[in-house]
Amino acid sequence: MDNLKSRMSFLRGYVEGLQLDENTKEGKVLNKLIAVMDDICNAVEELKEEHDELFSYMEAIDEDLTELEKVFYEEDLEEDLEEEDDKEAMEGFYIECPECHEEVFVEEDALDDDDTLEVLCPKCGKVVFINDDEWDDDELDEDLALEDDEESADKD
Repeated sequence: MDNLKSRMSFLRGYVEGLQLDENTKEGKVLNKLIAVMDDICNAVEELKEEHDELFSYMEAIDEDLTELEKVFYEEDLEEDLEEEDDKEAMEGFYIECPECHEEVFVEEDALDDDDTLEVLCPKCGKVVFINDDEWDDDELDEDLALEDDEESADKD
């Protein structure tokens, strides 16, 4: 910016050194051009100052945003890790309700239980799973394999 001001001062001094009569057409034009260019230099200087001020303000906002992101995403990450831990702690499988097609989660512990257990669909109330002596782990593995095959076919 200082270079622009110094160049403008040099040009103004050069035109004054020509000692042109201000009453001639050339003198009037050169003086008007110098005045306009001087106004442009002042406007550019003001814009630069405003730009610097806005840039400083933007940097301050960016720093504040960075701090907020750290706090927010750390909490979000902690919540995600807790949810994953909860999901891992609950081992089991999903069964689709034959009536309403709702996915119903059945804990594996229910299979180990000696008592008969009926799992009801939370949406329609129909029985989707009965844990009785007839249930076989091989049958479960076959059912899960069939579900995986169906999901693979749906994706294609």
